[in-house]
Amino acid sequence: MQPVNPRADRYDAVTIAFHWATAVLVVAQWIGAQVIDLFPAGSPRVDARSVHITGGLLLAVLLLMRLAWRATRGRRLPLPDTGALNLLAKGTHWGLYALLVMMVLVGMFLVWVRGDSLFNLVSIPAYDPGNRVLTHQVQELHGTIGWMILALAGLHAAAALIHRYVWRDAVLGRMLPGSWARRPTPVLSAAGAQSQPASLATGAASQAGRTPQRQP
Repeated sequence: MQPVNPRADRYDAVTIAFHWATAVLVVAQWIGAQVIDLFPAGSPRVDARSVHITGGLLLAVLLLMRLAWRATRGRRLPLPDTGALNLLAKGTHWGLYALLVMMVLVGMFLVWVRGDSLFNLVSIPAYDPGNRVLTHQVQELHGTIGWMILALAGLHAAAALIHRYVWRDAVLGRMLPGSWARRPTPVLSAAGAQSQPASLATGAASQAGRTPQRQP
C-alpha cells in the first residue's frame, strides 16, 4: 500500500481504472441478464448467456486484481465524512465489495447447477440434471444480489453527486480521470457573498486615497 501523501487528493490511475471498469462491467452484466430470455431459444440464447457468463468470469478476474492492487500498491485516501456519514460510507464501500464477490460465486454455482454450453463449444454438465427447484432458487438468489448491488451502487453514486454539486467539494474528483477531476467552484455563503462587495469597495477606496508619488 502506498503511504498517503497529505497533498495528494486523488487516487492513483490504476485504482481509478479498476473502479470505472468494474462499474461499467456491472451495469453491462445487469443489462445483459435482463435481455437473455428475449433471445430466441437455441443458439441465439446460448450465445447471449455465454456472453453473460464470460462477463462474470471477467468480473471475477477484475475483482481479484483490484483487491490485490488495493492491498499492495493502491493509494488509500481518508474518508471525507465523519460520524454517521463516515459509517455509512464505509458500510456502502465494503457492502459493494461483499455483494460483488457473492454475485460472482453464486453465478458460478448457477452455471454448475443448471449446466450450460459456452458458445456451443464447451459443455458444462449440470450438477443435478432435472432439479428445477434448486436451479430456480439459485437463479432467484443471483438476481436478488444483482438488484442489491444496483441499489447500493445508486446510493454510492448519489452521495458522490451530492458531494460534487451540493457541498461542492473534491470528493468525486478523487476518482475521476484527467480533466474531469477539476475541483468545483465553491458556493459562497450568504455572509461571504455580502462581505465580498464590501471588501472590493474598501480596496477601491484605499487605492483612490493614496497620494501618487512624484516621478524624479
